[in-house]
Amino acid sequence: MQEDDLNIPSDDWIMQKILNLVPDFEEQGLEDPQTILGPLANYMRPMLISSLKEKRKTLFTENAGKMRHLLDNLQKKLDEAFLNMQLYEKALDLFEDDQSTCAVLHRHLLRTMAASIGDMLFHNLDMHNKMKNGINVEESPDSESITLGSAERTALAKSFPGSLSKKALAVVEALEGKRVEAFMTSLREVAEESGLLLKKLDKKLERTLLHSYRKDLTSQVSAETDPVALLPKAVSLLYIQVHNKALQAPGRAISVAVSRLKDKLDDSAFKILTEYQTATVTLLSLLSASTGDEEDCTSDRIASKRELLGDLMPALKGLVLGTTQS
Repeated sequence: MQEDDLNIPSDDWIMQKILNLVPDFEEQGLEDPQTILGPLANYMRPMLISSLKEKRKTLFTENAGKMRHLLDNLQKKLDEAFLNMQLYEKALDLFEDDQSTCAVLHRHLLRTMAASIGDMLFHNLDMHNKMKNGINVEESPDSESITLGSAERTALAKSFPGSLSKKALAVVEALEGKRVEAFMTSLREVAEESGLLLKKLDKKLERTLLHSYRKDLTSQVSAETDPVALLPKAVSLLYIQVHNKALQAPGRAISVAVSRLKDKLDDSAFKILTEYQTATVTLLSLLSASTGDEEDCTSDRIASKRELLGDLMPALKGLVLGTTQS
């Protein structure tokens, strides 16, 4: 291990440190304190180097176990997250003929699920990099909840060694882009560079994940009491039932997602869905326009629409859950 790697302080630094700790040296009135401090610093420096080498060696040994544990945990988290990401990506194919909606869905998935995966990966690779360089860091048990901004991601990517840095910067660029596949490609390259494996979603895994997702959504729809929050969950569950796809749609895309179910549902079922969606849009528009003024008549209309949605909830739940149970 070279001295430069250990950040060994110079003789001058050691002499200044001695003076700070033992000011008596200057108070002796010596014309040139270095006549004493120089040889003393020269004597202490080899011992300091030896001590730092030993400390770095001990820390590196301790970190080796931590590094293995960190990568093992990261691999497990990536396995689940990347498989789910592939599952949601497959639903995007349903909207390839509608460029505007497809762009909204891609950006939504990039800003949510993809960003979460990227941040978790960057955070853990940063910790791994620090451990590798002999820095004592503690693992974060909740690294999945880490949220980074674009500037933070860029700074971390630039701090990674060698070719990993360039590949990590491609992930940052993809997260700011418009296509999910660009993110998936760049993520695979970073994972491979880091010695991590990303599982490909095969038919068997897809069926298992869809079954689990459908079961979870069914429970959520059944338990949902917020009339506004019910709609996207109901639409997602219908897409699993009708298309066998796990759709992740933001509010801006719900209208198109609903309209595309017209040929897949009978007239009465589609009427229930569109009435609920129209009432939800109206309520959200009223809430957005509300001033909060007591004299504002909007509050009465909001209350009326909330009541209407509350009355429509059982019909929508019956439609979605009834389809699930059939």
